[in-house]
Amino acid sequence: MLPVYTNYLTPADYGVVGLLIFAVSLFEMLLGAQMFQAVPKFYHQETSLSSKNAVVTSALVVTGLFSILAAAAMALNSRTVSSQLFGTIDYRVYVEIFSILILTHSLEQYGLAYIRIIRKPWTFFCFSMAKLFLQLTLSITTIVILEMGLMGLAISSLASSLIIALILALYTVHKTGLNISSEITKRMLRFSWPLWLTGLIGLYIGSSNRYFIRVFSSIDDVGLFELASKFGSIVGLLIWMPFSQYWQTERFSVAQKENPYPEYSLAFRTIASLLLIGGTFVNIFSDITISIMSAPEFHPSASAVPYLTICGILQCMIFFNNFSFMHKSETLKMTKHNAIAAAIITLFYLILIPYFGFVGAAVALMVSTFIQYNYVLSAANKIYPLKIPQRPFILSCVLLLAASLINYQFLGTTISLSTFSEKLALSFITSTIIVFLMFNKNEISTAIRELMKLAIKFRKPHKNIGRSN
Repeated sequence: MLPVYTNYLTPADYGVVGLLIFAVSLFEMLLGAQMFQAVPKFYHQETSLSSKNAVVTSALVVTGLFSILAAAAMALNSRTVSSQLFGTIDYRVYVEIFSILILTHSLEQYGLAYIRIIRKPWTFFCFSMAKLFLQLTLSITTIVILEMGLMGLAISSLASSLIIALILALYTVHKTGLNISSEITKRMLRFSWPLWLTGLIGLYIGSSNRYFIRVFSSIDDVGLFELASKFGSIVGLLIWMPFSQYWQTERFSVAQKENPYPEYSLAFRTIASLLLIGGTFVNIFSDITISIMSAPEFHPSASAVPYLTICGILQCMIFFNNFSFMHKSETLKMTKHNAIAAAIITLFYLILIPYFGFVGAAVALMVSTFIQYNYVLSAANKIYPLKIPQRPFILSCVLLLAASLINYQFLGTTISLSTFSEKLALSFITSTIIVFLMFNKNEISTAIRELMKLAIKFRKPHKNIGRSN
């Protein structure tokens, strides 16, 4: 939908959306009673099916009730929220519409989490595709055909989320029943309350930049940052999200093995390599992609993409390393680490945003996330070391940034065969070096042999068909 948004909305409109999403996330964290990360842990700890179902339904019901409270608080204070976010009450209607997403997002989240836990990938796929089709249809209808602009985006987002959330909630309750356990709920709440604080601080780190940009720069810069952040999050959505949906539950199973460290290392290096290679192609081709798909006023956003992509990769790997605290139930330490990171990011925001606008916000986020990554890793190794060498990953991140800067300084955005070839060559060279940094020769040779076997396996049926014909 980005080509539609960046041609039918202004940067200011897109900035409003970014600030509204920040407000929704803030109320969700403050009042939403999020127990999402507790569900897979406690589900696998229980032995009977009824107890496992009670984990899911207890979390769903408690979070649903708290989410209604959070949505009501945001809607009833829409004038204040609009005034604080935008400096005017003109957007209070949008605040009221987006407040409902607090509830629908929670219902969606728990419904999809349950489907992943019971390992129903095709059911998960069908629900995801249904929401995609619904949201695309409604967005195109309201924004392009009816030309409703920002209001069209708000209505289409709400309608698609509401429909899918209700269906998922009914599906979950149908499968698990309404078996609510007060004892399980208390244990999940004790486990989760530090994670609420962690999530709240994490939200501040990742999203408060929109507010700082609006205050110290302009709402147009918020829109440019929002577009850049969409490109920066591509590898997270396409690569990390599918992996994390599996790893989020599987990591607790791996921890039960006698020697889990080789699996930790392989999982880390594999997902990190995929993120870095994906980030290489995103960074190098984002400038030309943005120039093709968007109106000219959105083109400057490409300058912030490299920093936000690296930041996104580091945040994914922070989540990976946080397993040490989750496994040992030391979740309060995660809150402490995020609080330190929040103080650091605030300092960088105040220094860089007034002078460099949205690009300064992107650089500030990348630098502070790098500091946070190293601090969290050091603390995690004291709790439950995953025994993963970090030097190859750090060198690969530096290489990714260097390739991105080379592209920005020396390769143009002209739509031509020579430009495309140069960008492609730089992407492949960078990706190859990353692979050799992250894996040893034996692992690379084994992977190549397996790929060749797989290729031969797929070719054989075609040969047989040809002979029979």
